[in-house]
Amino acid sequence: MERREEQAEDGERIIQYKEEDSICKLLELIPLDLIHDILLRLPAKSAVRFRCVSKLWASIITRPYFITSFAFMSSSRLRLLVCIKTSDKRRLFVSLPQHEHPHTSYSDVERYQMDPPEFDTGNYEPYSQSVHGLMCCGNFMGETVVWNPSMRQHVTLPEPAEFRFKSYFLGYDPVEDKYKVFCIASSSKNDPIVFTLGPQESWRVIKNSPKHYTPRWPMGHRGVCINGHAYYEASICFEVDAITQWEVVLVSFDVRYEKFRIIRKPDDPKLCPLLLNYQGKLAWVCEDRDEKKLVSSLRFWILEDEEKQEWSLRDYLMPFQIWPRRDPIWRVFLSLDGVTQDTGEFIYSTARFEAIYVIYYDPKTNLTRRVIYEGVEYEEYEEYSGSETFQVHLYPNHSESLMSLENVPRYVSPINWNQ
Repeated sequence: MERREEQAEDGERIIQYKEEDSICKLLELIPLDLIHDILLRLPAKSAVRFRCVSKLWASIITRPYFITSFAFMSSSRLRLLVCIKTSDKRRLFVSLPQHEHPHTSYSDVERYQMDPPEFDTGNYEPYSQSVHGLMCCGNFMGETVVWNPSMRQHVTLPEPAEFRFKSYFLGYDPVEDKYKVFCIASSSKNDPIVFTLGPQESWRVIKNSPKHYTPRWPMGHRGVCINGHAYYEASICFEVDAITQWEVVLVSFDVRYEKFRIIRKPDDPKLCPLLLNYQGKLAWVCEDRDEKKLVSSLRFWILEDEEKQEWSLRDYLMPFQIWPRRDPIWRVFLSLDGVTQDTGEFIYSTARFEAIYVIYYDPKTNLTRRVIYEGVEYEEYEEYSGSETFQVHLYPNHSESLMSLENVPRYVSPINWNQ
């Protein structure tokens, strides 16, 4: 009996080997250029999995040129990425289609879990929006983590001990295809430092930069990266008649040349700490909490010319009350999370146990798309029973990236401030 089973197993192995050999021969018949084009059209999850097909496919998918080309293709199929923290500190990522028809079944919804970083306090908040497929998060202890959800990877950056309180921002240089994390202290005494994501890198001091600092609170203060420039709100110090004064400004960081530029903010008392990418230009949103207004409007300033520091005001009617921001149809409170890069629709959302509610509002046409993503709740939220909502972070315009974070160093030598 045992021999028959062994023979049967050997027969199955022979058949399996023959099938694999036939598949390999079939793959050899496909032109290399065609394989390259086919792989570029796959989602990141499939591209990563297909590295195991053969050494040839693995070499294609891991080439820098392919990774760059894949990111370019992914930019045309942007996603709405939802990040949810579970009770055991794991991260649940839900990748949603951003431009499907409202009456479709949304079969193209991907869900996956990622284990937390080592020594995770569970209090990481986003420092930046999704930047070319990567995200940067930090906590009040100064720990910073860069995530690549598409590769199921994250890396905790080495902490510059010389800074006690600091803020981090993530930028991307499309010319040299490099990601950089730069750190601004919560005091104007220290120069900014920068860290390029890659092997054998370390923190570097950015000399001759304008003295400025970023507020330590609130957490979740986001920067925006647009066309190789990272923008964030900061304060500068100056003296008038021997009296020290502070001014809130906008700072632009050229990721490639590592240069800072101070930009005067619009003279508007309604400006709130929310910066958005509005179709390739920076938008500074205004917040009006006047509940007596009969008509709600959405106001924001567009940075038209960075060198001339020219701003233009946009003012559009809203389909619901601006404050409190409550949708009259769903009867849920909404938060402004971003703008779709191609269509210019403002994205409002809220998350409940039963579903994620998203409103896409086009202020130019006054048209609204309402989408409910159901079936995204998890058993891990049982401890929140009795609460109407739970906290999530949404990353609009998320594009998938195949950049690996495995070679990013976790430990580096101390900063050389005299370099």
